[in-house]
Amino acid sequence: MEEKKLSNTESLQLIEQMIGRAKQEEKQNGLGWIIWGWMLFLASFSHYILISLDIKGGMIIWNVFGIAALALMAYNLYQENIAKSSDPVKTYTGELVSKIGNAFFISLLILVVGNYATNADRTGVNFGYLLLLYAFWMYIHGAAFRFNLLKYGAFLNWIGALVIFLWYRELGRHTLLIHAVCVLAGYIIPGYIAQKRFGKRIS
Repeated sequence: MEEKKLSNTESLQLIEQMIGRAKQEEKQNGLGWIIWGWMLFLASFSHYILISLDIKGGMIIWNVFGIAALALMAYNLYQENIAKSSDPVKTYTGELVSKIGNAFFISLLILVVGNYATNADRTGVNFGYLLLLYAFWMYIHGAAFRFNLLKYGAFLNWIGALVIFLWYRELGRHTLLIHAVCVLAGYIIPGYIAQKRFGKRIS
């Protein structure tokens, strides 16, 4: 079948839709970063408090986090499918970041399962691997949408990962605090700033 030729008006409308989608993608309201950030921060800090008070049950916190994370990922995929069906206009950047995001969450899930299976969580070194993965996602996302604060957060997470890898034996439970601080700087603060900027742009 021959491809349908677009009229000048239809071509202009398609270009306008693509430009509009690109602008919308660049705005990034930051809600996802805020939600994930607070979930990770509260899980880490709560676990740290329990260990400091010599109270067992820290892994229950992470089990609850894992269930909530899976539910959130399923909801995000559902919302993404709805958005694709209602708005067929796509941009290369949006598609690429979406695919990298899927790869990130699959890698994160495998890493968590691997840490549990190998008992790496007992040493605290697993938080270094998590920060390494977070940093990769932050840097890619920040570069794609030109949000430098996420790239700065990525470098901080890389530094946090290196510190944990080098001194995890001496740090002990304090690896949880390093994880929490890096999440605060890499997820939560950029998320709120992005949300504030998004609010200004749409007002």
